[in-house]
Amino acid sequence: MSHARHIVIGGGSGFVGRALTNALRARGDRVTWISRVPGSDRLTWDVLARDGLPDCDAVVNLAGQHILNPWRRWNAAYREEVIQSRVQTTRTLVAAINAGLRPPEVFVSTAGKCFYGTTEVGARDAYPELDEDSRPMGLDFPAELVGLWEAAAEGVDTSRVRHVRLRMGIVLGSVTRESALGRLWRVGRARGFLPIIRLPFCLGLGPVIGSGRQPFPWIHIDDVTGILLHVIDRRDLDGRFNAVSPGIVPHETFIRAFARHLRRPITWRAPGWLIERVVGGERSSILLEGQLVRPKRTLASGYRFRFPDLDAALDDLVKISV
Repeated sequence: MSHARHIVIGGGSGFVGRALTNALRARGDRVTWISRVPGSDRLTWDVLARDGLPDCDAVVNLAGQHILNPWRRWNAAYREEVIQSRVQTTRTLVAAINAGLRPPEVFVSTAGKCFYGTTEVGARDAYPELDEDSRPMGLDFPAELVGLWEAAAEGVDTSRVRHVRLRMGIVLGSVTRESALGRLWRVGRARGFLPIIRLPFCLGLGPVIGSGRQPFPWIHIDDVTGILLHVIDRRDLDGRFNAVSPGIVPHETFIRAFARHLRRPITWRAPGWLIERVVGGERSSILLEGQLVRPKRTLASGYRFRFPDLDAALDDLVKISV
């Protein structure tokens, strides 16, 4: 871009938010986070609700509790916390944007690929291909959550603000298999999907989940950042875009590729009932079912993926420290 801009990021301290912040600052843009914790180059959600949005060129909302947070037991209280962490923060941000005398040029709201829901797929049936114009296949809790999340963002005044709606796949970040046993037990936090599942795979206990046929809509963290920069910069883009790699694979293919890059075996398969027991029935569909999501509009807009292929992505992300 021709001049430095001010970008406000809701949930900027998270995994994707930090990656986007680094990319924006590297090219000379100023970044302010909306956060629960006050600090330098930050404002809290309470301050936003009270004082409004500062002058800025773009707003990106990435705020929300991770639905598959391994540190939190799934119960009614956490279910409500997950909903409110997405819906209420989005409503607060939309209200601040609409109230501003000089609103930002673009508002990028994000949600998940779970929007498309799940459906029963028989042993011989293929998963339907889904793009940005596809309707949900069926409702489960993750799809309901994304629907509420996206509905909260729809209140932004599109006569004054360009609105881009991004649906993200499972974001892959860097992960290292370390040789020292003491360091092996450190489980990465807020760095994407791979650190969450790293420990059992490093121990040779990583499983294939369920049938293994369910599609696994993944994306490299660099491509998430790249797509966000792309839609911020391109003033002719609005509407829905899928932030998923074109190289989507079945879950078992992904798991075996990840284990191979860690140089560890796959020795067992986790049945559906066990996954439901561990993560809770309402969110188990995220792991047991899948959506064959395609980035049709993303590719048509001119974005070129840095890592469209799974092996190339894992080559870049998975390191072994001897």
